[in-house]
Formats: sequence, structure tokens, C-alpha cells
Amino acid sequence: MSWLARLATPFAGARAALASRPYRIYWIGQIPHVQGIWLHRVAAGWLIFDMTGSPAWLGAIGFAMAAPSLILSPIAGAMCDRIGPRRTSMLATAGGMCVIALTTLLTFLHLMTPGLLFALVSTLAICIAFEFPARQSLVPSLLPRDVLTEGMAMNWAVFNVAFFTGPLIAGVLLTIGGPQLGFATAICTYLWMTVALFRIPADEPHLANIRFGGLLGDIAEGIAYTRRHPVIPWIIGLQVGASLLVRPYIDLMPGFAVDVFGRGEQGLATLLAASGIGALVFSILLTMFSRERWLVYTFAAGMIGSATMLLMFTTTDQFWLGVACLVLVGGLSTTTGIANATLIQQYVDTTYRGRVVSLNMACQVGSPALGALILGWAAEFAGLQIAMGAGAILVIAATALSVRTLFIKRRQIAPPT
Repeated sequence: MSWLARLATPFAGARAALASRPYRIYWIGQIPHVQGIWLHRVAAGWLIFDMTGSPAWLGAIGFAMAAPSLILSPIAGAMCDRIGPRRTSMLATAGGMCVIALTTLLTFLHLMTPGLLFALVSTLAICIAFEFPARQSLVPSLLPRDVLTEGMAMNWAVFNVAFFTGPLIAGVLLTIGGPQLGFATAICTYLWMTVALFRIPADEPHLANIRFGGLLGDIAEGIAYTRRHPVIPWIIGLQVGASLLVRPYIDLMPGFAVDVFGRGEQGLATLLAASGIGALVFSILLTMFSRERWLVYTFAAGMIGSATMLLMFTTTDQFWLGVACLVLVGGLSTTTGIANATLIQQYVDTTYRGRVVSLNMACQVGSPALGALILGWAAEFAGLQIAMGAGAILVIAATALSVRTLFIKRRQIAPPT
């Protein structure tokens, strides 16, 4: 295939996906919404560090942002099959909007405390734990089957663009009006997504016909299948290690911006935006050049590469060298995430797909929360650079010791057709 054809094909697929009116409404609604998630995340991180100056509190807020997904995502994935993904998404997004509105009001009135912010972030995270699996389950119903791959790729593109633009916009808003302006803007993005979900037609069960019996049994069955599978536990386990000890760099970045590099809000925005640029560039490259037979090697290379670049980041106090390292950390971390998700989809049996994907999502979202808590407390005693550097070394060692076993087990089975 020519280079022109390689470039033209993805855009043709995007046009076909956007030709579906329900998906077009969803996709346009999602664009500002994922920005709003970052606006809240960065504003909350900056506010807690401004109030306390403590890396431990930074880690606690990072834990509060994601920990509920570790427990609730499998439940949410099963529940949305019972009451409908659109209904679940709409209720969770509207609930999150109300939580951010209260956060904005308390911050504006100077009534916010560290404990109160922790409670509000935890409540919002519960809403997100139900929203994310439901929205992922909604997408296939909005598209013809022959353009589903293109639609999912566009979702990845929106997320990775937000990884760059979200922190950048958040930094600008922090400079102009402080964290309360970031919170207020996030409210608008949540409202936009709620309205978009309301406009999407959906064939959902009547509330009177909804049954909840057997829900926990379904979840337990999915977990048992995952544990028995020869390949999937290794893929998820290695990803958990990276999520636990590499991904928390995002939550702890306000501490690096202030204590290590001596920069303020704009420095924080630059560091996070550098990571986002890497994520966006690498996701585009993977879309154009990735090959199925190389996915396991891509996964392992992304694991070791992202941890190595994070280790280099922790050894410097030169701001622009740190920015360059974060471009590669963000890009290689995204490479690992995309390879992980694709490998799971390749090897899971269709009967268990929803539950296994939901479990994988719970681990990817929840592990960084636990890692942020652990590394944040470790940084209180050893410093940010030593704590994050030690975590990176552990990931490099664990991947090097485990990846050979993964290769062997992968050759023993064939992906289900």
C-alpha cells in the first residue's frame, strides 16, 4: 500500500463513522468532556498542593480519583448490561457534574479543606467508575459493524488529544483564575456530555423489567475465566505493574514542577503537555504502522522503555531535559496501553469479553491510584525523585523477568476466532 493510501484510509474510515448520526452526537459530546476530566484533575492536584505542600496529600488525591474504579468498574460493566449503557452514562455524568459544581462553590467561597476535597474527589470518582465502562459499552450500538474499528480508533484519538490539550488548558485557567476557574469550566463540559447522551436514541430495557439477581455471580465467573487463561493474566499483571509504579507520575507532577524544577502553574502545564504530545504522536504512529504479530514485542518494549525514560526523568533537575523525557514517557506508556487493550481483545473468548475488558479497565484505572498513594507517602521520606526512580527500576526488573514466560505461553495457544 502506498504512503498516500495509508494516510487516506484512516480518514475515509473516520468519515464513515461520523456518517452515523448517533455516533456523531456522542463523539462531538465527548471532545469537551474528556477535556473537563483533565481540567478537574489538574485543578484538584494544584489546589491540594497549594493548601498542604505535601506529596502525601498529592498521592492521596490521586488515589481518590481512581481507586473507586478498581472496585466498581466490574460492577458497573455488568450493571450497564441490565439497565442500558446510555442510561448508566447519563446518570453518572449528571451526578459528576453536581459534584464538581459543589467543589467549585466551596473553592470560590474559600471553604475548601484537604479532607473535604478528598471526599469530593472520591465521590466524583465513583460517578466516573460507572460512566467509563458504560460509555465503552455504548459505542458499538452507535455504529455499523463494518466501521466499529474506526470509531474505536477515533475514541483513542480524542483521549490522547485531551492528554495534551487538557493539561495545557488547565494550566492557562490556573494562571487566569485559579483552580476554581478550572472547576467551573469542567462543569460546562460535563453538561455538554449529559445533553449529548440525552439526544442519542437508545433501545434500552424498561425500568420495570430490570433484574439485578445473579450480578455478582456473573462477575465472579468472569474473574475465574481470567485467572484460568494462560496469557491474559500475564498481560494484565504486567500492565498493573506499570500502572502502579509508572503512571502515578501524572498525579505527582505538581510536586516535581515546584520542588524539583522550581516552576509554577505554567511549568506544570508544560510538563503534562509534553507527556500528552508523546501520547498523541505514538498513538498515531501505532495506528499507521502497528502489526498484529508484533504486539507482544510492542507491549514489552513499551513497558521497559517508559520505565527507563521515567528513571532518566527522575535523575535530572534540568527543566527542558525533563520535558523531553516526559514526551517519551507519555508516548511509550500509551504504546503499552494500546498493545494491552488489543492483546486482551485478541485472546478473550466472546462470551466473557465484557467482563474481562471491564476487569482490565478496573486494574488500569485503579492501580495508578494505589501507586500514587504509595509513592506519595514514600516521597514524604525519601523525596519525589528517589521514590519515582525506585518504582521505575522495579518495573524494568519485573518486565525483564516475566516477558520470556509471556512469549512462551503465547505460542502455546491461538487467539479465538
